[in-house]
Amino acid sequence: MNTKTPSLSFDEALSHLRGLGHCKVTAEETSLYEAYGRVLANDIIATCDLPPLDNSAMDGFAIAQSASEQTSFPVVMEVFAGSMPEAALKPGEAARIFTGAPVPEGADFVVPQEDCSESESDGVRLVQLSRGYPTGCNIRRKGEDQSKGAPIVKAGTVLRPQEIAAAASIGIGQLQTYRQLKVGVFSTGNELIRPGTTRQDGQIFDTNHFLLRGMLANLPVELVDLGILADQRDVVETALESASKECDVILTSGGAGGGDKDFVSATLSKLGKTTFWHLAVKPGRPFMVGELPDCVFIGLPGNPVAATVAFAFLARPLIEALAGADFIEAPRQYIAADFEIFGRKAGRREFLRGRRVVEDGTLKLTKYHSDGSALLSSLTFGDGFIELTEDMTSVRKGDLVPFISFDEIGLR
Repeated sequence: MNTKTPSLSFDEALSHLRGLGHCKVTAEETSLYEAYGRVLANDIIATCDLPPLDNSAMDGFAIAQSASEQTSFPVVMEVFAGSMPEAALKPGEAARIFTGAPVPEGADFVVPQEDCSESESDGVRLVQLSRGYPTGCNIRRKGEDQSKGAPIVKAGTVLRPQEIAAAASIGIGQLQTYRQLKVGVFSTGNELIRPGTTRQDGQIFDTNHFLLRGMLANLPVELVDLGILADQRDVVETALESASKECDVILTSGGAGGGDKDFVSATLSKLGKTTFWHLAVKPGRPFMVGELPDCVFIGLPGNPVAATVAFAFLARPLIEALAGADFIEAPRQYIAADFEIFGRKAGRREFLRGRRVVEDGTLKLTKYHSDGSALLSSLTFGDGFIELTEDMTSVRKGDLVPFISFDEIGLR
């Protein structure tokens, strides 16, 4: 590693990543049953008006009022959902109607059944209204939900249940979605072993794999578990070369710091190229992005919190863009600090582990007692990250500070 290389700022890193974030996957036909969590490749265009006809918002009576003072109406028909009215309503007539049923032509409004009373006079069924209603009340108008020919879901959207339901509502059974991005994940280090095996002195369990696996589970990707790589140059080179032929993205943790046994960066330089890897971010300074033939490489720091920060704020939006979605930064909210920081050195973006609390009806932020990048306990303590921007040298109680919920970055 060239220690004289100047650090990139957080915003500069994001700018570089945006430049790399071009979709790497092709589109394919996908059944609605299989489309959850996939990225939409083409806009969904409404094939019809929805609703297709004016229909009733509730069970009750459709009224064609002839005069504002009229309160009693003969019921001349019944209209059920799935059927069509027998005829138009004439002024002064009513129709018994049920939720979702087409409203007869001539109806001015629908009265809820609980606001009506029924009677019979000379064999005629009558409905009496308890009060007046404005024109159009309780009528769902044709096309008010979506109009034929209008885009209802944009390409690049990660499909949630509500987008799938929107497609189903206009009768679409197949969607053009991008195939899932293949992301190969491996950890590096002779000291690492997987949970479930016996640990020897000097060994540690591979926690990063499960952190990354969980965060990737919320993305439109297919995870390929590439295991743990030993700190051996030939092993790393063989593994990277093989994985680049199978995967669209290779994601590693550890081995990117430039130490004597960190062979990942050297291998990447040999097989492809490195884009950048030295950030003014805490935790998460060693971060590497490179390119292998037909494959993007992302190298995260080895410490768990640093790996989490680097993935959440840098790798995650890049992976989403490579999968065909938009490159979107995690949204921030501003919450009053219930802690203080003084004498902080400017010029570096920092992410502290924080938790939202409510005291006396006021939402506040507390922070974990330590900022160490290896402390998993800080992640289990928190429900999000407190962001300290480069110009913040102090925080006083009550200051509004940026907060990113874990829910927004896949830690849920």
